[in-house]
Amino acid sequence: MIHSKLKAEGRPQTACLKAKLKRGFTLIEVVVATGILLVGVLGVGAFFATSSTITRHASYTSIASNLAQGFIDEEISKSYDELDPGTGPKARVSDVASNPFYNYWKQVNITLIDSDLANSGSDIGLKKIDIFVFWQEGSSEKNIQLSTVKTNR
Repeated sequence: MIHSKLKAEGRPQTACLKAKLKRGFTLIEVVVATGILLVGVLGVGAFFATSSTITRHASYTSIASNLAQGFIDEEISKSYDELDPGTGPKARVSDVASNPFYNYWKQVNITLIDSDLANSGSDIGLKKIDIFVFWQEGSSEKNIQLSTVKTNR
């Protein structure tokens, strides 16, 4: 409309006015829009990578907690005299590679304790059972510990 009005009045069109009349995107607008889109896509990608790592860690920890609770139940079901004080060996939960628990290790430590739950050299009828479950997560070893007390009653 401006274009036809100027022609009708016989005024010459300037370069600036011609640029305003053109429609489309400039190279700078395309670069800026691409940059904004790229920042958004990279942000979403980073979010998914981080959430995947957090979810995997939660899964490993949950499995280890359940395994440790099962081992606590096994030890507590034994009689008091069957629980020999000492540090047990670190051993795989399963020796079968196809078993889902193959990548977990356990260690059972039995300690004589006194009524204040401090380590004791004599047996007053209290033993502390410490269960450690280990697993490899990335390049580092993680572990969880559960403890309970068994009495001689």
